[in-house]
Amino acid sequence: MKWWAILAMCAIGFVATATFVLWRLGDHDLERRSSEDFDVQADGVELSGTLWLPDAELVAAIVLVHGDGAQDRLAGGAYAPLINTLLDAGVAVASWDKAGVGGSQGNWLDQSMHDRAEETATALEALRQRLERVSVGALGFSQAGWVLPRLSEGQADFLALVGPAVSWRDQGAYYTATRLRLEGAGEAEIAEALALAQDENERLFAAEAQFDPTVLANEMDEARWAFIQRNRNEDARDYLGSLQIPTLAMWGEDDLNVNATSDAAIYQTLLRQNPANQIIIVPDATHGLLKASPYNAQLTSSWPWHTVLRFMIEGRHAWAPGSLETLVDWIKARAADRRE
Repeated sequence: MKWWAILAMCAIGFVATATFVLWRLGDHDLERRSSEDFDVQADGVELSGTLWLPDAELVAAIVLVHGDGAQDRLAGGAYAPLINTLLDAGVAVASWDKAGVGGSQGNWLDQSMHDRAEETATALEALRQRLERVSVGALGFSQAGWVLPRLSEGQADFLALVGPAVSWRDQGAYYTATRLRLEGAGEAEIAEALALAQDENERLFAAEAQFDPTVLANEMDEARWAFIQRNRNEDARDYLGSLQIPTLAMWGEDDLNVNATSDAAIYQTLLRQNPANQIIIVPDATHGLLKASPYNAQLTSSWPWHTVLRFMIEGRHAWAPGSLETLVDWIKARAADRRE
């Protein structure tokens, strides 16, 4: 083969690769999308957010409800491919910085799960007023499992949850056991550690307990301690049995943070019999429904650089096959139900 032919083939390959990478990176770009401010006042606190609008026909609208931690409206950029996927399907998306994060006032560590539910209800009403005659719902992650089931019929037309926990205490024990198992601990060692942790938590976070900096200073500050003390008795079973809003609940089969099998069974048992409800465990998927093989970790902050790079290149294709399609199709079906 002539040298110029080899050079031409290399050039074509380079251009094709660059085009593919740029196309995938577009999943992380929300600047090209139509958007407007979505500022909400909840419990006297001004929350700063954004409402993104689809380019094509508006089918439905959702608010995003964060999991644990000091998250901004894009969860550090992790939401962008999801938001672009929803916008492509005609679903408007509203999200805000948690209290005390980004442009929002207050402190998210001062909140109870009831406070977070009230905040979500306020945002849903604001979204409903902005987008009339459109099905409006909420999409929540992990800790939102103690938030969204508190909502009542009329506050949302549908609820979608990803990796929702049921019991705060059970989730904590599962997380700890999984972490120890990943570190190579044996089952007897894990059982002993869990028993010790349970006794210690009862002492440190009891209702009458006071923050002890000599014990906890290296682990958490007083605000985080108070947040845990305030919320550690949360159990979604208190609300799931009376939940009347159509609900989609999805877990990754390989979830390292939440016991997917156990919690999905609880949802299956307690949710009201509604043909719109779906309880799904996604094969080979993480806590956030990403593909398990490259992305599974208890904290995405622990990803090595090459995993972060892969996520940037894969965009929406980082999610487990079929998971985003299932979510989008279910939301569009609930919108169709409302129009009938």
